Amino acid sequence: MKYWRHAVCFLVPIGILMCPVPDGLTLKAWQLFAVYMAALTGFIVRPMNMAAMFLCIFAISGLAFGNTEVVLSGFASSTAWLVFSAFMIGIAFTKTGLGRRLAYWLVGKFGGTALGLGYVAVLSDLVLAPATPSNTARTGGTIYPIIRNVAEALGSTPEHDGRKIGSYLTVLMYSTGLTTGYIFMTAIAPNFLMVDFGRRILKVDISWGLWLEAAVVPGMICLLLLPLLVYWLYPPTLKTIDKRSFAAKGAQELGPISRNEKLLALFFVLAVLGWATGSWTHIDSTAVAISLVGACLFFQVVTWDDLLDNRSAWTTFVWYAGIIGIAGGLAKYGFFVWLAKVLQNNLPLAGHGTLTVMLALVLASILLHYIFASLAVFCAVMLPVIFTLTLATGAPAYATFFLIAFSVDYAASLTHYSGALGAVLFGTGYVEQRIWWTIGLVYTALSLAIHMGIGLPYWRLLGLW
Repeated sequence: MKYWRHAVCFLVPIGILMCPVPDGLTLKAWQLFAVYMAALTGFIVRPMNMAAMFLCIFAISGLAFGNTEVVLSGFASSTAWLVFSAFMIGIAFTKTGLGRRLAYWLVGKFGGTALGLGYVAVLSDLVLAPATPSNTARTGGTIYPIIRNVAEALGSTPEHDGRKIGSYLTVLMYSTGLTTGYIFMTAIAPNFLMVDFGRRILKVDISWGLWLEAAVVPGMICLLLLPLLVYWLYPPTLKTIDKRSFAAKGAQELGPISRNEKLLALFFVLAVLGWATGSWTHIDSTAVAISLVGACLFFQVVTWDDLLDNRSAWTTFVWYAGIIGIAGGLAKYGFFVWLAKVLQNNLPLAGHGTLTVMLALVLASILLHYIFASLAVFCAVMLPVIFTLTLATGAPAYATFFLIAFSVDYAASLTHYSGALGAVLFGTGYVEQRIWWTIGLVYTALSLAIHMGIGLPYWRLLGLW
């Protein structure tokens, strides 16, 4: 029985290959689709480590179908290298202690009340978001431990008086990590997968600057309302905080700001400027990210051994490049164009108003989060289908892309298992599941209303619709 996961990953592509090649597709496209489905099945059932699984897929596909160059083409993708570089930047923030120092400083300045501390937590996460492609690492590993220390220092633990402030901060940080995750393209790894699928299927060219321009208005409105919403739905019993003593203690533990922190701060500011002005300077976002990593290595802010120790970065790079390569091969062979035509001929949404179609697509994207336990898996499995539906219905490509892409992140707040961050924060025991799901449902509904009611008119002003 322990090998059933492996068996499923073999049986799915074998079942596809036993079917005749559909009209309009080539044999190569059908074979690669079988490989793609094997990869997606592996995402869901997880027979082994994701990087190891993709290496096996590369080997079997190359031996059986002679398409080694196609399945490995993702390693030449700038998107894959941008993800990898962003992970490495996050290592620098952790090693130097700059992330913790920023959080302590913000608490000392703005954390005099429970609501103010909530906004400090949100702002801290927002500051680090452009440089950390994992909200698990950023929110769960950098910001939340500090925020939890604040709660425990104030006498609020999961076992004793969690409602005092710890429960409020815990559920707030979850939705915060998901919201900052879509304000910046580089704030969560699946965003890059969305961009790549959007480019290949919808033919939309999304730069770092364009992503930020589209996300900043609806995203910041949601982020500004979030602490108030959670405070209203699940208020802490503690209202005021002795911010100065806590901030002073944290600063004393860290000591004077180091040379490496100063260098990293400088490099980070320059990188953000490079990403933000890419549409004018024509400097590639990946080049900026790799330059930041290179500068950190050259000036010994981090060492190569530090980068080698980040197993999650290397694992993500392998499977991410793999899924990009396979999806790119499908696009090259015309698979998604063929699928769009099939859907267009059989789609019940055809003939409905544009807003109705867009709402139906984004609602489908949101509700599917109850099924998936990983944003990466959701993006890999469902986004090609949803984007193909978008193409088939004739909905405006850019506006619908952003509507769906942003919903992928904020809708993960519906459950505690939609992403790794939920497992980290929910696992503390501060918040019971019923409360967690209720707050997530309300926040998701609010976010959808803001993106439909404010985001769409704003994107029209930007010329994206």
